[in-house]
Amino acid sequence: MLLSLVSVPAAGQPSPSPIDTLMSRLAAVPTSRASFTEEKTIAALTEPVRSEGLLVYRRPDHLEKTTTAPNRESLMVDGDRLSIVADDQQPRIIELDSEPSLRAMVDAVRGTLSGDLAALRRSYDVAMQGTLAAWRLTLTPREQSLKQLLRQVTVEGTGTELRAVRIVQANGDQSSMTIRPAS
Repeated sequence: MLLSLVSVPAAGQPSPSPIDTLMSRLAAVPTSRASFTEEKTIAALTEPVRSEGLLVYRRPDHLEKTTTAPNRESLMVDGDRLSIVADDQQPRIIELDSEPSLRAMVDAVRGTLSGDLAALRRSYDVAMQGTLAAWRLTLTPREQSLKQLLRQVTVEGTGTELRAVRIVQANGDQSSMTIRPAS
């Protein structure tokens, strides 16, 4: 009974908005693991590029995207550092502080997974559609430098699980990622 009293707003205080409630629920997830399929549509290519692999997130700021097909590639973000390893090559390390546009793209996914609305709002205007059970966040770049790269990022989920990420670049190229809980 005490637990139910904690979640009730005090008299005179407004209830949290749906987006604040969603972010709070996402922030409570310590780790998640999912498989993905991704399709990239690039104007210079006649066929979409398809890939698949595994996504891993650990609070507060660890995100991995391991592509297993058609080629192996690993992208790992720990804090402010992005590491990229393709096939058996040496890792390429990028400090996100030196690449604000890249940081904004990482934060679109990581900020959502971590429930960090402030991080999302640093780079994007954020709009939520749907319910807490089935939601969509639409992220529209705020800064001109990011608008030159991205038109929009859409993140969809059910409850506390991401289900899809769609990125539309300023040049019209797109990537659509479908996410499924890992078995």
